[in-house]
Amino acid sequence: MASTHVAHVFLWFSLAWLAAVSQHASAQEDTQTDPSATEQTDHIIVSEAETFSVEVVSEGAEVPWALAFLPDGTALLGEREAGRLSFLNVETGERRIIDGLPDMLRNGSVSSGLFDVRVHPQYTENGWIYIAYGVGEETKNGLAVDRIRIEDERVSARENLFNSTPRISGKWHFGGRLVLSGGYLFISTGDGYDHSVLSQSLEAHAGKILRLHDDGRVPDDNPFVGTEGALPEIWSYGVRNPQGMTVHPDTGEPWLNEHGPQGGDEVNIARAGENYGWPVITYGEEYGGGPIGDGITHHEGMTQPRYYWVPSIAPSGAAFYTGTAFPGWRGNLFSGSLAFTHINRLVVEDNRILHEERLLADRGWRVRFVEPAPDGSLYFGVDDGMIMRLVPTN
Repeated sequence: MASTHVAHVFLWFSLAWLAAVSQHASAQEDTQTDPSATEQTDHIIVSEAETFSVEVVSEGAEVPWALAFLPDGTALLGEREAGRLSFLNVETGERRIIDGLPDMLRNGSVSSGLFDVRVHPQYTENGWIYIAYGVGEETKNGLAVDRIRIEDERVSARENLFNSTPRISGKWHFGGRLVLSGGYLFISTGDGYDHSVLSQSLEAHAGKILRLHDDGRVPDDNPFVGTEGALPEIWSYGVRNPQGMTVHPDTGEPWLNEHGPQGGDEVNIARAGENYGWPVITYGEEYGGGPIGDGITHHEGMTQPRYYWVPSIAPSGAAFYTGTAFPGWRGNLFSGSLAFTHINRLVVEDNRILHEERLLADRGWRVRFVEPAPDGSLYFGVDDGMIMRLVPTN
């Protein structure tokens, strides 16, 4: 088990949730920046490593959950609440709806709909686009993953690759993030909120990271293939609700963030057979206070997080930045924050998280995803329906 370098974020709350933030890290590691340290002058924002401005690309989306770029620079925008996939012209903001998506669970009381959208790395040769979405009904639901082809703003081909089992009753925690790496498709699934015990069960898909070939076949070398009673798609387990997942640009490994309960959000690297401990170990507590289970943070055979937050920031869609527009951010891990309404920047070196910075914390935007564009700008979407981008300024 790789050694980990975790950092604590302690926050003293006032009744109005005004906070001062400090980070406890190892003596060799840096400290988190107070969000108030970010400077803004006439719409130019000066952060620790870069200077940038914010541009609005499009408005009016219904919980924009994912953005993926096609080789021609057009973006695919996924809206969870609407269950809608569109072409987004990033120059004009125009959205063109794509027809023919599969039926999906869309219910105002259930946090379901269209989740992630990813483009195959060899899209120009095969035309495949991958989507994750909720299926079923409130009392019996799950996660499905398809790959589709699109012609003339309509789905022209569709293959169902995955359906979670068992179906469970619940309103939250579907997971629903996808990444493609090395010919494999990785899928994150949540624990269904009221079914946390399933995260430790190899007989259920809930609370897992799954690995398939990109055509949906189960790889023979998945860690639980041949294990009696175990579902063969399972790659790693013991997670709660991973709403961010991305691929490390150097190692090709999936990195994920997940929502803890009250405190205890985590960053982990998804590795074969590893158990990340939920709900046996956690740095969080029950909503309203009190321990979860035995109230422990370590247990033999369970992997410690690479990083965790107390209190929870509610991390969302994640991406490593590899562009050239912001050289000071290269190799950094970005994600959104729903609870503390900011873009989170983590400095990563040799699989260790050394430093955290919080951007745009004063805007009040519940950030759902962060996605680098081919031109190096950094796009993000917020619950209010706006798609925006960070662009460099000199």
